Amino acid sequence: MISKIVLGTFVVVVVSIASQEIGLRPAFACNRTAGCAMDVIEEGRDMMQSGKMIGAMREGQENIAAFKRLQESERAWAQGGNSARRKK
Repeated sequence: MISKIVLGTFVVVVVSIASQEIGLRPAFACNRTAGCAMDVIEEGRDMMQSGKMIGAMREGQENIAAFKRLQESERAWAQGGNSARRKK
């Protein structure tokens, strides 16, 4: 009986400590005067000035073109056309 009480007390203590460490932390919020919206605007401006945005746009356009080529090859394969993936 005493061992069950000790074990139960131990479990309660461990759970309470774990809940304080894991789940009860305050949520991060942007509470500066300018706010988080200004951070987003400044990040976009920094990307434009450093040239990173041009590279990201180019990569995005290349991804779109590759996706469209993939779609076309899948349509051709589905219609029975010659495709590199079709086994002869």
